[in-house]
Amino acid sequence: MDEIARNQDAIRWAVYDPDNVLYVPRIKADIPEALFVHIVRDGRDIALSLKKMGGFKPLPWDRRSRSLLATATYWEWMVRRGQRYGRMFPSDYLEVHYEELLSEPRRTLKTLGQFLDHDLDYDRIQSTGLGRLRESNSSSPEGAVPRPVGRWKEMLSHEEVAALEALVGECLKELGYPLTVAEQERQPGLQEKWMRTLYPIFLDLKLWLKTETPMGRLANLSALELANGPSPPRHNNLPETKI
Repeated sequence: MDEIARNQDAIRWAVYDPDNVLYVPRIKADIPEALFVHIVRDGRDIALSLKKMGGFKPLPWDRRSRSLLATATYWEWMVRRGQRYGRMFPSDYLEVHYEELLSEPRRTLKTLGQFLDHDLDYDRIQSTGLGRLRESNSSSPEGAVPRPVGRWKEMLSHEEVAALEALVGECLKELGYPLTVAEQERQPGLQEKWMRTLYPIFLDLKLWLKTETPMGRLANLSALELANGPSPPRHNNLPETKI
């Protein structure tokens, strides 16, 4: 990647992949000067988006009736993992909200630019943007939904929102996302309690197999992927944005 940056006369390079939050300590050990930008998005929008894309494969018995909830649990596990690792390297880790990047791009990019020591001028990026800065990778057809923020409000039923907020509501609140369902309607039931217990254990085990044992090469690790197969690293002289 250093060689690619030199060939492109770029002063830095960036790899964009949500799964990087699972490997922050290893990346930091291999690349001591690495900086980490963790872009967090409302888990209700993420659950809806990943479910539509088929990006997270829940356990077999949850694939029909509870796939949305399983995906939300996966979102919380990923966010918590990234935050835990970020606390290990506080001066080299920055958490940015996707919604703030859209609603206040100049202020958010100024904060991001100071962290990266890189000029991120919003107007210049808009006029010369490449890749996903120019062409969206949204899971919804262009024009089908009025905005990329809060899609869950239009596309999920009240019952689905209540179930999501019962399951990951505490994480949403900690991240600053207001809950919309009355407290008495989002009390976790046996289903939510079971999923909150089972899925983190399942995902932790998958990650351990993948990173710490030779069996990881043989194990079915599709639940840790955001697509049907691994994606090549993306690189550019500016960081891209993702969920």
